[in-house]
Amino acid sequence: MQKKAQMGEIGGLLVIFLTVMVGLILFVAGAQEIGKSTNTNSVNITFTAPTNLTAYYFNDYKNFDSVTVYNYTGQVLLASGNYTITNNFINPTTGALSVRLIPSADYPAYAGRSWSLYATAQPLGYISDSAGRSIAGLIMIFFALGIAIVVLVPTLRNGIIDLVS
Repeated sequence: MQKKAQMGEIGGLLVIFLTVMVGLILFVAGAQEIGKSTNTNSVNITFTAPTNLTAYYFNDYKNFDSVTVYNYTGQVLLASGNYTITNNFINPTTGALSVRLIPSADYPAYAGRSWSLYATAQPLGYISDSAGRSIAGLIMIFFALGIAIVVLVPTLRNGIIDLVS
């Protein structure tokens, strides 16, 4: 009879262990995805500017902020009048959400050359609403508390702590 009770407790420990391992794996994966959707990125993108009044699309981002653009030598800062940036724009070719840049027709010397763009960017999965970003963090906190409860409740209920000590 004693051996059957010990086997049940060992089985309970095994179930707790496996549940915690799966929970931790899901926790890490979820935390990484929430990190991607709540953090902005500082980007440095070098690209060939299109000819005048032709659009260039940054398909990996939905919004640029604090934009500075340098010419192909990297030494001349291009004034914001040399280009127009449109955030949250649907790329007509791919249908994807992107940021659109159109060089000005008034400065043909800069068209068709390499440009360097520095900006704070929001990736495509970024949660724009500050309340949504807060809730996403709270979800992970409650998930961690759920993992702790999965560990504590069976151990306290079955007296496994007394068995170990």
